Amino acid sequence: MNFGISTMPLEDYQLESKLILLKEAGIEYLEVKPKEGHFNYHDSKYLDEMSKKFKKNGIKVISMHMPTNGVDISLIEEYDRIWSVREVEKTALALLRLGGEILVIHPGSEIKDKKTRKVRREKSEQSLEEILKFCEHWGIKIALENTLPGKTGDSIPEILEIVKKFDFKNIGICLDTGHCNITSSIYNNSGVVECLPEIKN
Repeated sequence: MNFGISTMPLEDYQLESKLILLKEAGIEYLEVKPKEGHFNYHDSKYLDEMSKKFKKNGIKVISMHMPTNGVDISLIEEYDRIWSVREVEKTALALLRLGGEILVIHPGSEIKDKKTRKVRREKSEQSLEEILKFCEHWGIKIALENTLPGKTGDSIPEILEIVKKFDFKNIGICLDTGHCNITSSIYNNSGVVECLPEIKN
């Protein structure tokens, strides 16, 4: 097992400016958060330059989180859903360019109208099937992350249901223990042990 960190704690800074800090701290593996002003996943020249700088500092990008700038694969409006899927696919290609292999995805964001929970889940699964096919072609693995309360995938049993629905070898689970801790009062950490074999590595 490799130990690494997410760049989320550094998201308010250009990631490039913190590489020496990460190197000095002995960090060898990263999950990159794509965010404007932190890490630009849209620019191929930037990605190639960052790839060189990661190597220079002895850092390997293992995974990348999906964008969170309005991207939501469970959106009901088809235009917005497809836009979100395309942004996730762009992230997969950025990850590939960096030599990484695991893309962390949230199945959905906050559900403001509880009546739409079922259809939001359906849209999420529709999007995931499209993303899985795309990522399978490029050799990228998908790690579906448990979310915060009130979102699609906010319980481990639901995450397990979604993952087991697909007959793809490139899907597994990203267990966010912080999210688990927050939702424990609602779900009592149900399904945590059962999900362990599905954790993607």
